[in-house]
Amino acid sequence: MGVMWFIAIIAFVIIETLTVQFVSIWFAGGALCALISELLGASTLVQCIVFVVASAMILVLTRPLVKKLSKSEKSVTGTDMLIGKTAIMTKDTDNLGDSGEAKADGKFWTVKSTDGEPIQKDTVVTVEKIEGVKLIVRK
Repeated sequence: MGVMWFIAIIAFVIIETLTVQFVSIWFAGGALCALISELLGASTLVQCIVFVVASAMILVLTRPLVKKLSKSEKSVTGTDMLIGKTAIMTKDTDNLGDSGEAKADGKFWTVKSTDGEPIQKDTVVTVEKIEGVKLIVRK
């Protein structure tokens, strides 16, 4: 029975390493406790009880800590970093406030006015949001 617990420990650890979140580490701890109980001469029934109880206890005792440590704040990356930043119009928008061009973060973007009003070349605008590959800006 000890070989089975050893194989279970290895299997749970492998499963854990293949996943992004903690899903089986508690069972590896329970299997370790069951292996120890087997080495101390416990019956198969007692080993199974030790496995279930130890896994549950490890889960209950460590889950709040794991949740706290794995909480990550959403980081703003890529084009979302442009929201709230300024851009400089490089081409006028048309009479509908559409089809203009601005330079933001060293790149040229197609722009649209938030209020539909035309924006002239060389105007400094603020990026309100991004829709696809188009910046939605305001004066």
